[in-house]
Amino acid sequence: MSTTTTSVSATSTACGGSVWQLPTHDAACAAVIRGNVTDVMTQCCGDATPHKYDNDCGIYCLAQGQDVQKLQTCISSKSGNYNDVFCNAAQNATATATGSRSTSTGTKTGTSTGSTSSSTHNAAVVNQPVSKSGLGLIALLFGSAFMAVLA
Repeated sequence: MSTTTTSVSATSTACGGSVWQLPTHDAACAAVIRGNVTDVMTQCCGDATPHKYDNDCGIYCLAQGQDVQKLQTCISSKSGNYNDVFCNAAQNATATATGSRSTSTGTKTGTSTGSTSSSTHNAAVVNQPVSKSGLGLIALLFGSAFMAVLA
């Protein structure tokens, strides 16, 4: 007689609303992680390295060497995931950060001492177009407020 035991590990699959908030102010595009979007980001991001965020619920990269429109179009078309691809800058914006994808081999050894530091960050406000769903939400809020006043 044989016995089979199945074990289920608990994993966090709760992706909250913070997936829609990119962890950068530089021109970038992101997607909710579904299907092949991780591979697509690697293909579309060019020299920029894709980064996962929000407990691996989202992935983003900077628009380096291309504008936001080109990056967004590439991600959307190759993933087929049009609803979950979004960007944080105007369509003609490009990232101001520089850098490229690199790989390294070898080992690092040594010690480090800690110190505290602070930095000041000035971000420019970019005129971003309002999405249709955003306009719909605003209209719904005003309509609800108007109906509450009438009631």
